[in-house]
Amino acid sequence: MPSYHYSSACLRVVLLFAAVVVAKPVYAAWSGSLETRFQSDSYFDSGNHVEQWLNLDYRSRDDSLTWGLLGNYGASRLESWMNLHRLYLGKDLFDNKLQAKVGRFEHIGTAGYSTLDGLDLRWRDAKGGQWEWFAGKPRRTELYFIPDGGNDGMDKPESKYMTGVRMSRPLDTAHLDWLDNSSIGLGMRYHWSGVDTWKLDGSFAGNWLPVADLPPVELSAAMVLDTDGIGLESFDAQARMRLDDDSQLLLRGRRYDPPEAPVTFADRYYGYYARGSQTVVEGGYQGRYSQNLTWGANLRAIAREEGVDGAGADLSLNWKLPNGAAVEGRMEWLAGDGEHAGGLLAGYRRPLNSRLLLELNAAARNEYSRLDGSRTVIAGEVRLDWMWSRDLRLRSMLELARSSGRWEDYNQVRFGLRLVYQLPARGAEDYR
Repeated sequence: MPSYHYSSACLRVVLLFAAVVVAKPVYAAWSGSLETRFQSDSYFDSGNHVEQWLNLDYRSRDDSLTWGLLGNYGASRLESWMNLHRLYLGKDLFDNKLQAKVGRFEHIGTAGYSTLDGLDLRWRDAKGGQWEWFAGKPRRTELYFIPDGGNDGMDKPESKYMTGVRMSRPLDTAHLDWLDNSSIGLGMRYHWSGVDTWKLDGSFAGNWLPVADLPPVELSAAMVLDTDGIGLESFDAQARMRLDDDSQLLLRGRRYDPPEAPVTFADRYYGYYARGSQTVVEGGYQGRYSQNLTWGANLRAIAREEGVDGAGADLSLNWKLPNGAAVEGRMEWLAGDGEHAGGLLAGYRRPLNSRLLLELNAAARNEYSRLDGSRTVIAGEVRLDWMWSRDLRLRSMLELARSSGRWEDYNQVRFGLRLVYQLPARGAEDYR
């Protein structure tokens, strides 16, 4: 996490740069938003806190120049903080064949989604292939500051710096009668200043065309191999077969490490959330009963370093109602080695008028482990999204939760407000 003084200095520099660039008489466009967030949470000792977010994006058509900024400043009664999440400068060269980006920016690859402090170069050839070279200091986006939320260090990169190359290109399948619309990607990264190691990654996507007039199977796979004795660090392989316009079969296997903090209401109170590396294998069916009603069923097996593992199932239901309303329901059960976990989730979403959207969510969970015994969690959430005007939007949230059965039980109340002002686009047609 960047220091307060580093972030403050960077914000001053980029705001000065933005003022100079925007004033420059070229064919350029910039857009962005200002967002004020307030949250009151009975779970954290800091209680109430407020944050101010700034998001700016700029693009020049004359010199193919782009830059972006995303930062926030926040304060509670115990502390204050400033984070710089994005600050980069980009340039397209050689008739847009080479894309260069430097600064702090989002980096998406086979290893997942993170931020990178460094440099990224991407070259596109005439056959649709892409070569990428990057170097810098990696960061996981989950490290964004949470007031008094603690940090167990599990999300910190093991090495301070890394550099890597990656290539991706479509495959020529014209002479194959069993494969179509496929592409492949290969890469390697070197991490140093901490745990020195090489990591190899690969990805594949395409359609397998089976025999006997069976429908095509959509395939995708990605993996990361750590050469420092760990072996297969992560993988995600999926297969999807569409039986007809209303139904499909799915098969998926993956190994991953979830972020430190569960983000959504379903993460916190419905799905069994556990840290550490975990492997999941699941297969399921999704079908459409009618034009407005869809449902699905999955069987899954989970192996975790921490928490309950075993085998289980889940059911899901989505129902579209008149006047734009929708109902969602999900049920999950997982059991193994004398332990179990199960949950129910129900959601209702309806526009009250052209500017006001209501969302209701409720969840119930029961968990049992031989070490900690049984625990029951019941939670509810109300959300209102009000479009005050074309430029201004107000979002509010109230969340209530109660946990019972263990020594760390709690009653939690969380209330939040988000006021978003969409800055008028300049130098281009208004994007709103």
